Amino acid sequence: MENKIIRTLCTNIRNGRFDWEKYCTPQTYYGTMICVTPLHCSYGQIGYTVHFPYNTLPEVAYDWELKELTVDEMDWQEYLEA
Repeated sequence: MENKIIRTLCTNIRNGRFDWEKYCTPQTYYGTMICVTPLHCSYGQIGYTVHFPYNTLPEVAYDWELKELTVDEMDWQEYLEA
C-alpha cells in the first residue's frame, strides 16, 4: 500500500496532474491524508514538499526549478525500485 500511494503521487506530480495548492491544508488523496508545504528560498517559491500526517510514509519533495522529484531525499524512481 505504501508504494502504491507514493507511486501514484510521484507519477501524477511528474505528469502535471497533481494540484498541490489544493493540499496546503490536510486533505485526503486516494484515501491517504496528505499535506503540502511550499518550499521557498530568498527569491520566492521553488517547489513543495508533501508529507503524510498521522502516517509514517516518507516525505515527497518537488523542486520545479531543478525539475527534481525526491522521496526521502532520494530520486523517486530509485526509491520505488529499492
